[in-house]
Amino acid sequence: MSGWQVALIAVGTALAAINAGAFFTFSNFVMPALGRLDAPEGIRSMQQINLAAPTPLFVAAIIGAGPIGLPVAIGRWDELGATSHTLLLVAIALSICSTVVTMTLNVPRNNALEHVDADSDAGAALWANYLVTWTRANTVRGLASMASVVLFALSLN
Repeated sequence: MSGWQVALIAVGTALAAINAGAFFTFSNFVMPALGRLDAPEGIRSMQQINLAAPTPLFVAAIIGAGPIGLPVAIGRWDELGATSHTLLLVAIALSICSTVVTMTLNVPRNNALEHVDADSDAGAALWANYLVTWTRANTVRGLASMASVVLFALSLN
């Protein structure tokens, strides 16, 4: 494997690890902590988190973890079927799946939460649902990202 291929896999591993760590953190203690707050306080807190979250590095990690491995997979196409190539393809697919979950499940819920009145009954109802559905989707993308980290690393063999 050439140096540029190892470098891209290392970057893909790092980006997937950023995602895995962030998603793990939210599912395991941030969301449970926010869920213990009164609904208006929890909503306002999450609204502020959602405003701060889309930093360039985090967006690059979410969007780039999978696709960054594609040039390596294409460059090693003659190894199709080899264990290391299969591991790389699955790592890429899992990272892309994590991005799809983010864009189709988490972001729409964040957008809905952004527009709700934190002090309203509708806000409280949305928050109760958000805590469950957003966290479930987040856990899925976290597990996909964790598995992607492992498989990216294993594909280096």
